[in-house]
This record gives sequence, C-alpha cells and structure tokens, in this order.
Amino acid sequence: MDYKDYIESIEDFPKEGILYRDIQPLLEDNVAFSMAIAEMGKFIDKVPDYWVGIESRGFIFASALSFFYGGGVKLIRKSGKLPNDNVKRVNYTLEYGIDTIEMKSGSGSVVLVDDIYATGGTMKASEELSKICGYNTIGKICLLDIGIVEKHDIKCLINY
Repeated sequence: MDYKDYIESIEDFPKEGILYRDIQPLLEDNVAFSMAIAEMGKFIDKVPDYWVGIESRGFIFASALSFFYGGGVKLIRKSGKLPNDNVKRVNYTLEYGIDTIEMKSGSGSVVLVDDIYATGGTMKASEELSKICGYNTIGKICLLDIGIVEKHDIKCLINY
C-alpha cells in the first residue's frame, strides 16, 4: 500500500511557504490506518512496557499500537496538562520560541510515538524527558517524516 496516497499536501498552510502534510485522510480510512499501525509496530523488535504518545496526535498512534501489539500507554503532555504529583519537565527550543513538555515518572521500557517528524526537537526532548522520568527508550517511531532532517534514528513509515 502506498500510504502517501492517504496524505494530503496543502500549500501555504499555516502560512505562506509551508507545505502542510495532512494525515487526516489516512486516519479516515479504516483499512489504511489499520495497516499503517501494523507496519509501524514492526519497526520495534520487542513490545515495550509502554507506548509513549507525544502530544497530541502521537496519542492516537500510541493507543492504536498498544491495542494492536500490547503494552500500556503513557503520555507526554504540554506544560500544565498533568497533575503536579510525580511529574518531570523539560524545556526545549522550537523554531519560534521555547516550549515545555511533561511526563509522570515511573520505570520500564518505552517506545516514543508521534505522528510527524520534522526538525527532531520534540522527539529529542521527549527522549530526554523519558530518561529523566526513569524510563528506558527502546525505540522512536513516527508515521511520517517530512524530510527536513536527512540523518536520524527515528523509524518512519512514510518518508518525503
């Protein structure tokens, strides 16, 4: 299956000069979405204790991977979205400023999951946060790589 057939390319969104890759058509198609989840899970050699969804669309993929392969789900959220007990934070730089992500501490193996890999900043911060929180990252996967960073260790189902 060519998953690119299910990705809509929208020029000049959200601003001029940006080519937005919309994953909603893939999510709308039950067969394409199911097959994408099955193939994304094959990137991982061992089922983790937790699939970690990165806010917010990573939640969709982490939950589906958990359902399909087993293992629980943990969430990495933007600042202020989790109760303060047992939460750690990491600040990281974006193209346009600084952001903060949070996660509850614990232990076990994790696979970090997001929808789109762009510059890698969020994934790098998520890996750092997972380590600070006591987890062992055994994999990093995304549905789609938009092709900004040439060399990285993120497994992506769709590559531009």
